[in-house]
Amino acid sequence: MSGVLSLKPTYYEALKRLTLELAGVKLGADHAFLVETRLSNLVRHEGYESLNAMVEDLFKTGQTRLAVQVVSALLERDTHFYKDRASFQNFEAEILPKLYAARKGGKVKILSFGCATGQDAYSIAMTHDRLKSDYPDMELEVVGADYPSDSLDRARSGRYSHFDIQRGLPVRELLEYFYHAPEPDSTDWIIKDSIKQKVSFQDVHLLSNLSTLSQFHAVLFRGALPHYSSTAKVRVLRGLASLVLPYGYLLLGSDEALNQINFGFDKVEGSQGLYLRHDDTVDGTDTNAGPTHKTPNGRTHFNNKSPRKSA
Repeated sequence: MSGVLSLKPTYYEALKRLTLELAGVKLGADHAFLVETRLSNLVRHEGYESLNAMVEDLFKTGQTRLAVQVVSALLERDTHFYKDRASFQNFEAEILPKLYAARKGGKVKILSFGCATGQDAYSIAMTHDRLKSDYPDMELEVVGADYPSDSLDRARSGRYSHFDIQRGLPVRELLEYFYHAPEPDSTDWIIKDSIKQKVSFQDVHLLSNLSTLSQFHAVLFRGALPHYSSTAKVRVLRGLASLVLPYGYLLLGSDEALNQINFGFDKVEGSQGLYLRHDDTVDGTDTNAGPTHKTPNGRTHFNNKSPRKSA
């Protein structure tokens, strides 16, 4: 890139509209620097000479793959292990024991929706492993879902920098569940197979038809709700409600709430951000309908394996 804040103002406005249409998220007027910094790696990765060249090509050709890569980069969330401890306490103290009591073991399926770089999904698996003696015969399956992106590739790798590891991960769990990367000059840590095999990741358009996902006993969607437009909030929460099995749980952030529309959930008293699905009726709405927001070229799924533009 040629320099900071090099993007043409008209291109910045176009990216704001694209992000709202594709993901339902509003970029603020003060996010110009964020746009530049988050897209700089993508410019190099895609082989463009400048940010302006990439954005111009995006809107000239309407590339679906590039559009979702751009939006995914702009929406990359800052996350870390056991982020929002109060919320994770709900998972440990409410969700796990209640599901175990109801099911007496068996397989329990958990979804981390908008999983970013995967720390939430792995934190869930580590919590279950740490408490496994309390829940004999309970098998945990964790799925992380997000837009296809470099962040999701990092989640699949289970490899984290020393900076990532320092954020929220207790030393005991670092030593028990991670091993040091084998390269002599590396400071990275890699999650052990005993945890990694419990977790899988899926590319999903979060505002589109979620039928590629199965149903789950609990869905975690934490820290993202305030960034969505009002229309997108309704859309994504309806979609999530369709994924939660009857008498399963929806876990939001400890400072988030469903407010006026309950989407078929009852609030769990005394547990901030935690909701119980009370039956299998979801607000009388067809959750298989197409997205309310436009997607480039009318696509509702994005393939990030198309040939890359050459340098």
